Amino acid sequence: MPSKTEEYLALAQRTANGLTRYWESWTDYLTTASRLYKYPFADQLMIYAQRPDATACADFDIWNNRMNRYVRRGAKGIALLDESSGFPRLHYVFDVSDTGVRRNSRDPEVWQYNDDLKRPVSDALTAAYGISGERVSQQLADVAGKLVADYWDNNGGDIRAIVDGSLLMDYDEAGVEIQFKSAAAISVTYTLLERCGFEPAGWFDKDDFQAIRRHCLLQ
Repeated sequence: MPSKTEEYLALAQRTANGLTRYWESWTDYLTTASRLYKYPFADQLMIYAQRPDATACADFDIWNNRMNRYVRRGAKGIALLDESSGFPRLHYVFDVSDTGVRRNSRDPEVWQYNDDLKRPVSDALTAAYGISGERVSQQLADVAGKLVADYWDNNGGDIRAIVDGSLLMDYDEAGVEIQFKSAAAISVTYTLLERCGFEPAGWFDKDDFQAIRRHCLLQ
């Protein structure tokens, strides 16, 4: 009989394998990830697999001690896999919906973009990335493209070295670069637009995500 850790390892693998099978699965994951952007991919994946509607997650001690909130009796923790010690171990986090308030409890600070922030956000993007524009949504898309290009410049050699076994094997070096940049830029753009409330579904259709299905490295 598999252990709890083995069960969750299998869940992680099944979830990762299914993410890019359908473009809707990938965008569903990106919607969850947009709310949990401070977590690494492996943790985002596990939260998505168990609680895709989670909005703010933390472990028991943070809720209890730092936020002065209690975890509700019977709440089921979200299992995350910690491999920092060289072998997988489980630790658990809880969504804010699993908690209740006490006197002087703190609420998570979940920022929201709105029209009043348009000018300061636009100016900040221009100052940080040298990218200006009339619409913040387009600025975010352009920033995503710049960040992906910079990432490729720094890591392209490593990416080319691990395409064996993926559908990218059929591409030459230039093709691999194009496919990676397309997959990454679309995904980052979708995540940024979702997080800022720009309803990214209206920006893309399934054909835009063909590079995701080809780019098995994303799994």
